[in-house]
Amino acid sequence: MQHFSHNGLTIAYRTFGHGPVHAIGFHGYGGSTNDFAPFARPLAEHCTIHAFDIWFNGASIWPPDRPVSDPLEPEELTELIRAYSDAHGIDRALYLGFSLGGRMAMSLMERLPERSRGMLLLAPDGLVRNPWYRALSRYGWGRALYRSFQEKPGAWFRTVDTLHRMKLVTTKRHSFLRFHTEDQGKRQLVHDVWLSLRLLEPDLRTVVRNLRQQDLHAHLYMGRYDSVIKLPWGQRFQRLAPDHIHLTVLETGHAVRTPELVAMLAAHPTLWK
Repeated sequence: MQHFSHNGLTIAYRTFGHGPVHAIGFHGYGGSTNDFAPFARPLAEHCTIHAFDIWFNGASIWPPDRPVSDPLEPEELTELIRAYSDAHGIDRALYLGFSLGGRMAMSLMERLPERSRGMLLLAPDGLVRNPWYRALSRYGWGRALYRSFQEKPGAWFRTVDTLHRMKLVTTKRHSFLRFHTEDQGKRQLVHDVWLSLRLLEPDLRTVVRNLRQQDLHAHLYMGRYDSVIKLPWGQRFQRLAPDHIHLTVLETGHAVRTPELVAMLAAHPTLWK
């Protein structure tokens, strides 16, 4: 594990592979650079993956004198990746993101398209703007409500359990919500990640415009049964630019990073050219 610092921000990264195509990769919520380890051997000849730990996940260091209520500005991420690319001799990179990391990748495409060679998005967050996320992270009353939940979560759990019994929340979504909020540490992680990244909401129309202007392509892989990042969101995104956004539907849920997917990527006819 190595660290790169620029303008007061320090991010942890690892590299996988040694191929000629460079990929800037961001993992999903609760993950780390290890999420890309299964890609290392099959894709080693095709690309070099520069995988980053998102802050509060893995080994990246959030500035100790900066509260999470002072979130990462999109331009800060842009300049950090620009500086990293310059330092490592990367002219253009494939922006790669899984789940939460997809939001990071699309934010880069929105603001740094001239340093991109396209996007590889795996069940990416950022395809819709979640009103609950916006309310709980952006507004003072929402943050106060979440602090109350952190300290006294009983009412939240009773509400979610009741909605599940009424079949208003699916079993998969119920398990997902329970798992990510079951103890104080996990609730704190939700708080820190949500607040620190709350300004990274890519404008999809700008993303699409940049794809067209730069003649770039986005390769989007989504699970048919994904209850977290839903397939219709990806289908709607593809319709914005069907000549530049290519959607592949996998017979999975949210866990799209399967050996079958890795094999598909390794054999992709145009991704590594």
